[in-house]
Amino acid sequence: MKKYLSLLMVAMVVVGCGGYIKNENGSENIKQLTKEPEDCLFLYKMETTVSAYKQDDARRYLENSIASQSRPGNAYLITDKRTKENPGAVFGPDESFIYAAKVYECPDLPKFTSKGTK
Repeated sequence: MKKYLSLLMVAMVVVGCGGYIKNENGSENIKQLTKEPEDCLFLYKMETTVSAYKQDDARRYLENSIASQSRPGNAYLITDKRTKENPGAVFGPDESFIYAAKVYECPDLPKFTSKGTK
């Protein structure tokens, strides 16, 4: 019985690990674009790689990376999403998320973003 209880506790800890990346440096104000913008100033391209349990955490990591740049911009468009296996991952995430994005400074954000996206 103790063995099953221990396994249940370990499973609860692993499930609770999702959502561990939090917003930093004002990244909650950076919005994800749904299409290539026309009236925005393109700043730069970037790529991030993070081991995470959820895609939302990987997206938040990308937003945090944008916010930490010297010229962060206020919007981004994900141009490529892929994953790679983490060989030998026993206690951590089984895969890493790799996001490539274009970062913009947009004067009129609501025009380019859709409801429910960041």
